[in-house]
Amino acid sequence: MEASAETVVDRPRRAVFEFMDVPENQARISPRLSTVETVGVLDGGGKHARYVYRLFGVSFDGEVRGVEHDPPERVVFELTGDIEGRLEWRFDDADGGTRVTYTADYDLGLPRVVGRLVAPLAARLNRRELERTLENLETRLSG
Repeated sequence: MEASAETVVDRPRRAVFEFMDVPENQARISPRLSTVETVGVLDGGGKHARYVYRLFGVSFDGEVRGVEHDPPERVVFELTGDIEGRLEWRFDDADGGTRVTYTADYDLGLPRVVGRLVAPLAARLNRRELERTLENLETRLSG
């Protein structure tokens, strides 16, 4: 399942990157992330964290590793555990602020039959989740 959304935040690119470079901040803006805890910093500067994500009343536990860490332009996280996939955050200059693009590509690990049944609903929820996350980022950083 893949989705992408973008917004413009009225803050400098470095400030937005630095906020998103703290894994716990992801839980502060993502509606379905109930917890995120930083475990460490990887050699390339990316973060290693544990998370709990709730969807359809089910908790998904896992870890993320910042496999690509390119301040202040891009962070790519690899997801492992109950959910496998990648999250990418891109930060570009835009009209005195920052264009933030958030892309999620992951597999919930559901049995194939169940996955096919819930795929359309999950895709819509995923898209809305990304949009709400970006709205929350805008609100958090403009306040």
